Order: sequence, then C-alpha cells, then structure tokens
Amino acid sequence: MMNGRQAVEAKGGMPNCGSCGRMLCTFLPRDPMQVVQQKHFLKRGARLDSADGESCLRFWIVVQGTAASCTAFEDGRRQIVSLETKGETICSLMAGPGTQNWLEALSDCMICEVDLSSRARELHADPAFLAATFHVVHRRLERCQTHVTTLGRLDSVERVTLFLAEMAVRAGATPETQPLVALPMSREDIADYLGLNSETVSRILSKLKKSKLVKFLSPSEFVIPDLAALDRRLPVDIPTPQVFRSGVVPAGPSTLREVSA
Repeated sequence: MMNGRQAVEAKGGMPNCGSCGRMLCTFLPRDPMQVVQQKHFLKRGARLDSADGESCLRFWIVVQGTAASCTAFEDGRRQIVSLETKGETICSLMAGPGTQNWLEALSDCMICEVDLSSRARELHADPAFLAATFHVVHRRLERCQTHVTTLGRLDSVERVTLFLAEMAVRAGATPETQPLVALPMSREDIADYLGLNSETVSRILSKLKKSKLVKFLSPSEFVIPDLAALDRRLPVDIPTPQVFRSGVVPAGPSTLREVSA
C-alpha cells in the first residue's frame, strides 16, 4: 500500500537513467509484462509504505531529491533510520511487530520503483543478480552499523558535526572544494535522525556557527570552509561519497582521511 503518492507513471522497460549505477536496471527484461516499474513523484512529507511480505524483490531508487527511511514504534515517535539521496537503492522495507516502516520525502522527490517479484524463480538462481543485491544489502547494513555507532558513542555536538560533514560530502565537498550545501531537513528531521530533540539541535547549530567551523548563509544553506579542520574535531572518519551510493560498487579508499592523505 502506498500513501501520499502525488503521481505515478507506470511503464514497461527502463531507460538507461543510471540512477542505480546500472546494477538492477540491467536485470529488467525486454518484455514489459514481466516486470512492474513505476515512477513516484512525491512532495515533501509524502510517503511510500513498506512493502508487504510478498514483494521481497521490490526496490526503490532515488532519482531526484532526498528521502528518509523511517520507523515508528507504538508510542508514535518517528526515528529516521537512514537518509536516501540521488542514486541510492532501497530494498523493501520490512516492518517488525509493533513497528511501522515507510519511505518519506524530505524534499520533492522522484522515486523509481522496480518490482521483480514475477521473476523471482529466475533471479534467485542468477549469480550476477544475487551479487548485485548482496552488495546493495551489505552497503546498507554497513551504513546502518555506522549510524548506530554514531548514536551510541558520539555526544550530541559530535553527532550534529558529523551529520553536517556527511551532508557536505554528499554535496561534493572535499578538502579542496567548499560547495554550498542545501539542507533538505528541518531541525525536527535532524533530531529524529540523530536521536536528539529539536531544541538541542538548534543550540548546537548556533554553537558551530559561532565557532566558524560551519558558515550558515541561511537557515537551510551552509558551507564548511575547512572540511579537514572539521574532520580533525571528530573521533570518527567522515565517509566518502561512495558510502552513500549503495547501488555502485566502490573503488579506492573508504574514508576522507585516506583520500586526502
């Protein structure tokens, strides 16, 4: 079931958009009747609910915008589990007992949905497809483990600092370049992602602004003048862009320090 869908375009066959690194799109058959493909155009706040148990081969690929994989427990509190930006592949969200999972648009998004359930028998015996899906799942588990470590071992200032650094890296920041970063999340969204409250997030952002480690040009736009200096303030490495592209097999160093060394 899908809620808040603004528009859906169902098509047979997939153009070579490259949004998932061509790992999953290559498995689409020429016959459009053998696969279900949809494009979801979501406004901020719109949701795609978790897939039912029969859709274990359903994937969502972010083509434009920023979304969040979310979960909520019986008390109704939302927790953002993972941020999803352009090029990222999301496996079917599985909701456990007493929970609800969904994909929520943090900005206007286009999500490409590929449902390969009708080809399950064929693909379960395809080594290349199994390798591709294993890579997607492995990278997402790796990111999840890193985020859990962040919540468990970093203090509130370190969490917010690392979050801003990660958003900058997603936008193309390097020790040599300082792009303008558009923050697609509200203070409440950031709090739900980092396990804090919105007042704490606002206070820490003001503190970082005064320290000149982060330069805010508006409430939702900032620049990190010296990413290497910010990196030295953190007890963990800032991930490189490859970490945020679960559909692409990474090559080379895996941390900012290794890249800049």
